[in-house]
Amino acid sequence: MASELCKTISVARLEKHKNLFLNYRNLHHFPLELLKDEGLQYLERLYMKRNSLTTLPENLAQKLPNLVELYLHSNNIVVVPEAIGSLVKLQCLDLSDNALEIVCPEIGRLRALRHLRLANNQLQFLPPATIKPFDCLGGASRDLAL
Repeated sequence: MASELCKTISVARLEKHKNLFLNYRNLHHFPLELLKDEGLQYLERLYMKRNSLTTLPENLAQKLPNLVELYLHSNNIVVVPEAIGSLVKLQCLDLSDNALEIVCPEIGRLRALRHLRLANNQLQFLPPATIKPFDCLGGASRDLAL
């Protein structure tokens, strides 16, 4: 399984894929191969649903700077690193069906974010900085699903 995963990521890197599907892989850790060297600079959409991830790497934004959509639902993620706020192009973030207890306020820095899905977590409240971008839509459609 690990060699198949490495091969999939290597092909994506060599062929400069914009989409990468790593769903249903029983991943317990974020694949280091994704973050190796310069990362996947061309990647725009990363699908990692229904794995067993518990954390995300701090250097995610540095290694995958062009992410527009990040699908992480149905994992076991407890904490989202503050560095998530540096994914300036991110428009869709799906963290539903995880184990989140809190959401870092840095998500509020994602000005391009249009869809934030947080349903079915252990959230007690959302920091005001997280919700603020969704308060004043200014004509732009934004979707906050709790």
